[in-house]
Amino acid sequence: MLDKILIPAFLRPHPPPSMKHLLRTLALALTAAGISLAADDGKPVTYEGKITGVVCISCKEHVAGALKQRLPDIISVDVKPGETPEAEEKKLIIVAGGGGITKEAAIEALGTYAKNYTITSLSRKD
Repeated sequence: MLDKILIPAFLRPHPPPSMKHLLRTLALALTAAGISLAADDGKPVTYEGKITGVVCISCKEHVAGALKQRLPDIISVDVKPGETPEAEEKKLIIVAGGGGITKEAAIEALGTYAKNYTITSLSRKD
């Protein structure tokens, strides 16, 4: 009894963890590692499409800002001139860290800007 009083609890020997506890911890670690490996294969994904309504640098910044803020894992957004300099449709290029970006998600991400800019197409470039 006297030895337990003099030795602090954190210094006393503890029984080894049970096999159930070890298996639970191992399963949790493997699950977490599997999710992180599946979610990030390390390769950026490029999407290309067409957008209308972008007529100046400020418009381009509005579109890029909205998409970067509201879509997951966006690396970059660029709007380039269309087929001809006076073409209404511009080329939209989105580079993301993962897949799963759709035209519908991009339109929704524009928020209130969707009344000024129209994404007419968007697809994954392989």
